[in-house]
Amino acid sequence: MLKNIKYTIKNAVIYGMGNLASKVVGFILLPLYTQKLTVSEYGMLSVIEVSSLILISFFGMALYQALFRWYLDKQFIEKQKSIFFTSLIYILGIAVLMVVGLLFLSKPISLLLFQTTTYHYLIKLMIVSAGLELVLQIPNTLIRIQEKPKLFLVSNLIRLAFSFFFTLFFIIYLNKKIEGIYEALIIAQIVNLLILTKFIKKNITFKFDYKVLKEMIYYSLPLALSSIAAATIGYTDRLALNFVGAGLNDVGLYSLGQKMANTVNIFIVFSVNLAIWPLIFKKMNDPDNKRFYSKIMTYYAFGLMFFILLISLYGKEVTKVITLNPAYWDSYQIIPYISMAAFFGMLKDVSLIGLQITKKTKVIAIVIIGSAVLNVILNVILITFFQTKGSAIATLLTQIFYFILIYRFAQKQYYIPYEITKVIKILVISFAMMVVSEIINPYSLWIRLFTKTTLLCSFPILLYLWNFYEKAEIEALKNFWLKWKNPQNWKNNMKQIKF
Repeated sequence: MLKNIKYTIKNAVIYGMGNLASKVVGFILLPLYTQKLTVSEYGMLSVIEVSSLILISFFGMALYQALFRWYLDKQFIEKQKSIFFTSLIYILGIAVLMVVGLLFLSKPISLLLFQTTTYHYLIKLMIVSAGLELVLQIPNTLIRIQEKPKLFLVSNLIRLAFSFFFTLFFIIYLNKKIEGIYEALIIAQIVNLLILTKFIKKNITFKFDYKVLKEMIYYSLPLALSSIAAATIGYTDRLALNFVGAGLNDVGLYSLGQKMANTVNIFIVFSVNLAIWPLIFKKMNDPDNKRFYSKIMTYYAFGLMFFILLISLYGKEVTKVITLNPAYWDSYQIIPYISMAAFFGMLKDVSLIGLQITKKTKVIAIVIIGSAVLNVILNVILITFFQTKGSAIATLLTQIFYFILIYRFAQKQYYIPYEITKVIKILVISFAMMVVSEIINPYSLWIRLFTKTTLLCSFPILLYLWNFYEKAEIEALKNFWLKWKNPQNWKNNMKQIKF
């Protein structure tokens, strides 16, 4: 068990670095964005990002998830290369059709989103970028399936470098704004695709398997609906603020807070998910798989909540450090809501294991569509009364509802003895800490820092006092501390870790 956990953590770290490389540019450049872009322009950038992600979800049809299922299926071992080729060609065709078709609609889309056709060039850039990202999904999925985290890391680090350099060049030296950000992104995506060309050639056989593709599409169609609905849940907030709230200014404030809170997704959730899902499917037939799945939720919840507390407790201070523009400072208020929504999103992801194994993807689709509808309704109602904070609350409530339904349906199909009591303990302690943090926010900086640091450090201690840990876990933590407490041993310890 511990061997599997260590293996997952190792891959999660490497995937995390690669995943971070592909997403971190927007976070690193936040000080530049908040200096060069007005709050409304930053809101416009967020609306464009959301629109791009919706296109990717809609046209991608969740085929990458079907690739996971079929590529690792023992009865299709001899067809792996043709399955990859079929998936890649199919998505490439979809991407081309999407780009060509939507480019002609750039002015109407601009009018819909911003009540003017002025930004039609920006819309075109967004469409091209979404098409490239669609194609990149397939080889990046195969990298995860084949467990090649180093390739994932290197390719994404190079992508980061190109995106970072050209963004700086376009914004600082050419005085471009959002258009420059997307031009830089497209250059980085093309470079990423070129880097993966050799890997793609190595893993394809020029045989288009229509029969397998048909099965994959049938499997992924409910997941595609789920993906679209998930996009609705994830991105309705900013679109609703644009249309129902005060407009792009509200979107800008909300987006900065959402970006800050979303660091837990970028650093932890996305990274761990990249590492664990191949292992989850590989352990489908192992005798100890259910205990492994159960422990995934427990350890995942503990680790994620620590980072959620970190960003939530220090949200006010970090926001003021990142942006010197006071117009953005109130955005910190939504960070706890969005970060806690990420926690329940993680619980939902882990709960999906049973439905994925039993191929009950239709259940997933029904639940997520219902959650998406609820999210839209909650956003419209709560934004009317609470503006940006209302949208954040709507996101949190939707994720709680989504998790509860998925958990109940999944347990009926494939029971896994999750340690829900321990998850509740984590939630109770963290909620109390966030309340205390909110109470002391009006006080001076040093009082805030001392209190919040004390709260954060007491998190694992309070769990210990509440009988959270098992004896084996306590012993493992003691051994970890003995091994790493002396900085002089860190170099030798790192050499013992095999990547």
